Amino acid sequence: MDINKARALFFEEAYEQCDNLEHALLDRDTYPANPDTYNLMFRTAHTIKGSAGMLGLAMLVRFAHAMENMLERLRSGEIALDEHLINLLLACNDQLRDLLQGAEHNPELQQTETQQILALLSQLQGHQTLPSQPLIMPAPTPVNQTDRRAWHLSLRFYPALYQDGFDLLAFIRYLGNLGEIHVIQPVWQEWPPLQLLDATECFLGYEIGLLSAEPAERIRSTFDFVAHASLICLLSPHQDLAQFSEQGQKLAAWRNEPLAAQLQRWVQAGALSEEEAACIARGELTPNAASAEPALAPPIQSIQPPQEAPPQQTRPAPLRAEGHYIRIEAAKLDRLINRVGELVIATSATTLQARMRGDAELIESVAIVNTLVEGIRDDALTLRMVPINEIFNRFPRLVHELSQQTGKDIQLQIRNADTDIDKSMVEKLTDPLMHLVRNAADHGLEEQQARLAAGKPAQGTITLNAYHDAGAVVVEVSDDGRGIDRDKILAKAHGQGLLPEGKVLSEQEIFQLLFLPGFSTASDVSDLSGRGVGLDVVKRNLEFLRGETTIDSRLGLGTTFRLRLPLTLAIIDGFRIEVDHASLVIPLDMMVECIDLPPDALRTPARQINVRGEWLPFIVLRELFALPPADEPEFVVMVDYADHRAGIVVDRLIGEVQAVIKPLGELFKSLRYVSGSTILGNGQPALILDVPQLIQLAWRREQHALRQQADALYSLRD
Repeated sequence: MDINKARALFFEEAYEQCDNLEHALLDRDTYPANPDTYNLMFRTAHTIKGSAGMLGLAMLVRFAHAMENMLERLRSGEIALDEHLINLLLACNDQLRDLLQGAEHNPELQQTETQQILALLSQLQGHQTLPSQPLIMPAPTPVNQTDRRAWHLSLRFYPALYQDGFDLLAFIRYLGNLGEIHVIQPVWQEWPPLQLLDATECFLGYEIGLLSAEPAERIRSTFDFVAHASLICLLSPHQDLAQFSEQGQKLAAWRNEPLAAQLQRWVQAGALSEEEAACIARGELTPNAASAEPALAPPIQSIQPPQEAPPQQTRPAPLRAEGHYIRIEAAKLDRLINRVGELVIATSATTLQARMRGDAELIESVAIVNTLVEGIRDDALTLRMVPINEIFNRFPRLVHELSQQTGKDIQLQIRNADTDIDKSMVEKLTDPLMHLVRNAADHGLEEQQARLAAGKPAQGTITLNAYHDAGAVVVEVSDDGRGIDRDKILAKAHGQGLLPEGKVLSEQEIFQLLFLPGFSTASDVSDLSGRGVGLDVVKRNLEFLRGETTIDSRLGLGTTFRLRLPLTLAIIDGFRIEVDHASLVIPLDMMVECIDLPPDALRTPARQINVRGEWLPFIVLRELFALPPADEPEFVVMVDYADHRAGIVVDRLIGEVQAVIKPLGELFKSLRYVSGSTILGNGQPALILDVPQLIQLAWRREQHALRQQADALYSLRD
């Protein structure tokens, strides 16, 4: 494998491992009830350490090794996970990311121990004294003692073990999870002269007695990472003396000592009896020569054959199923989407040509091709979709830090994290959500005393939610705090000269003032908020994504910021209409129905139309675009967006089309009521109407007309 590709794959997976570790540390609901969470933390550090060792990233190996030791102590129950340890491990995880970024972008630069690294290492470092005599360890209560058998391990490790980033105690602790370690005895290799001694070399081996129900391969796999250069002998006590003799010769050569010395260690550990050791020393290795002394814990034979396979050990489910995903470069995916878009345009042109020819068979064949192209289009677009959890997973850490900075007890709730969103929106949506969450923590949620006085729980809640609605994805940021004071907003707006005296605003218009640059109702400027910048960023980013923001707030109950975004930025199903022989496209997901325009509808002052007993506003596109009145009957296209419904008056209804969205360019960037453009099957361009803006315009005109009527009635009464 190309080393450059291997490095790129390592860094990509390492960043994912860091994200997994951070998520596990902040997911307090999973521990301590679920010990698999601790195993996940440990495996994360262990994986990064092992992969970094193969790439020669020594500083990264050392730091990950120190984290691994701490996480192993956590996994074994030696220490408990408290707030201090969570903050320490989060800081270490951040440092791990910094080391990864340094090694990725400056591979030739030698990574050194900074003061921050040394400070973190000193907090992570733990020391334990190795026993010099066989240690009888307390045995936990076995689940099923009849399934266990006795094993003996003789381990001799290679000198560069520590330099490669491995921890012997981590191996031993993991081995203890497979059964009961009843004997452990260290074996020391003879040290070189002091002037030649390298403190980073390993001179240690172990004699270990293990009672386990696991198969031999499972036990042996514990040492797979170091087996290539180490002596790993797994033996069944009192069984095959020939194996003891063969392995004893290898183990004795490790210390350049006679075989009798190793036989004596086995006798001390209970793996051999004195008679068996004497037989091996004399070379009597036949089964009859073996001692009749019973084994320490011989395998227990089942009287009845098992009816079913024994249950396998429960393993933590991976975050993503291995082998079910492949990595694709974003550039390749973008090229595929562009090709599919061009295919859609070409198919529309073919359909048009087939209809013009009037060939029924050709039209039927083209219809089949269109069906296949639509399927390809939908499948291609799903490749761009990712769960919004990719964004939401970044916020538990932020909320954790905000809770410490503000001194408030804050919990984060995430709902519907599997909602799909266009990949291109992920990075652009992160900043707006970050500002909204910071505002919710700083401004929205009250202090603990104020919450208790208001009859609320002491712990405040911030909720992230997402769902699909009418061809759009809606993302909500909610809090159960104090709510937004509309009077305070109006007073601030009047004080800054943003509103003329006497102007009446709706509730939503009042809330929209918060998105003005530099506008803030905060009395004090903090490190988190108060400068009137955050919500301005939210508005600008949402407008770039062709989205909008609405606010729902109840004083004393909480606030919800609702971000509405198009489901995709690439290809949509549309409905083609014409106004003065010019083609326009309306997103099909926002269409409700099409009706004839009543003859007297244009004469109503409020521009309303009665649709089955419901009066709804409408807007005439000819008037909007300053065109002369139509000479023929017109039609009303009823559209719906964000629970608001309105009508759009057009000249002609053409039919459904597949619209490949094309940007308008810088020249038309400020064009209102148009969200984009597309190319029709006949090669002509067509503008895509911005339905949300048109609905807002219709409702504003209706409210203005109704206020004028009310003012006229009041003036007549006076």
